[in-house]
Amino acid sequence: MENYKLYQSKLITDNQLAFIDQCKMASFEIKKQLNTADTTWNFDKYNIFSLTSSSILFYNLYKELNIYIRDFVGDDRPLWIQSWLNFHEGEEVEKALHSHMHEWDYHGYIPIDPQHTTTVFHKGYEIQNKAGQIYLGLANGQENQRPDLTHYVRIDKPYNGTRITLGFDLATTPNKYIGNMKFFPLL
Repeated sequence: MENYKLYQSKLITDNQLAFIDQCKMASFEIKKQLNTADTTWNFDKYNIFSLTSSSILFYNLYKELNIYIRDFVGDDRPLWIQSWLNFHEGEEVEKALHSHMHEWDYHGYIPIDPQHTTTVFHKGYEIQNKAGQIYLGLANGQENQRPDLTHYVRIDKPYNGTRITLGFDLATTPNKYIGNMKFFPLL
């Protein structure tokens, strides 16, 4: 299996402004409900697809994401997804998304409004982030021995505004996550 694969979402590119507006509303709601200024490192307290469950755009994105995940994983085994909103002004992104890894079996992210950023993997590759370009890859999970997939976000050109992406992790171990409210099954 390859380390990662990129997919392009026409849904996001055709509806980018609507996705940006809905992510702004979601950011406001997350910050209010969790009493926090940070939507990223509170990823373990919500699932963005639950928060946006009445949005037809997010509904269709979830359906599309399921197709890409099944393509990347290559089978129909049980999988669970957690997903969160990365919502950062200017230089905040480099502070918030400094060098880190994901302790699950698979990881991915969906640039909604990535500004001028690149995701740099210590393994020796970089992904220039583009709106609607979905990254799906291996993570540092327990499923098998994986290479170090530590990564960080680099600002390539200063920008005004907000960098918006959705992050997600996939778990493959059944019956381990009973009682949590962040993982959803993929069908």
